Amino acid sequence: MNEEIYITGLQRGNEQIFREIFDTYHTRLCYFATTLLNGEEPPEDVVQEAFAKLWQKKVNFPDMQSVKAFLYITVKNRCLNIYKHDKVVKKYNDLLQQDTHEDDAASYIIEAEVLEEVYQALQKLPDGCRNVVKLSYFEGLKNKDIASQLQVSINTVKTQKKRALHLLRGILKVTNLWMF
Repeated sequence: MNEEIYITGLQRGNEQIFREIFDTYHTRLCYFATTLLNGEEPPEDVVQEAFAKLWQKKVNFPDMQSVKAFLYITVKNRCLNIYKHDKVVKKYNDLLQQDTHEDDAASYIIEAEVLEEVYQALQKLPDGCRNVVKLSYFEGLKNKDIASQLQVSINTVKTQKKRALHLLRGILKVTNLWMF
């Protein structure tokens, strides 16, 4: 679907279009909220509130960039409000931490976007490659340990790892983080 269909559908209250927008941005917004909240409140609750506000204001968006910006700003502002409340309650958070959170918001947005793209790229890998990448890079296992765990040869692990990295480079090369 193109952007015009998404915007028109959203403005008309099309629940399927809204669901697709939700599915597209939910995970990355949760990553973003998690980095700002530091475990103070479930990030899913904050993201849910942002989508509820999007639904309430659905007729106000001229394009998908506006929708995306609105969601990130809403999540950021809610996280900052939670942070400010906790600061008052706990009496030991100081103003510098709030400034740090505000200054780092752009970095957190980028991190959330990149993590989502990497996750999506991993899902496109064949099972063997994906398993080797997860065990190697996410669990930190050595090739020998991976081979033992998967009951394959070390050469198979090396081949799968090399193939996975080649495929990931190709997938991520064509991915544009700023496109819908």
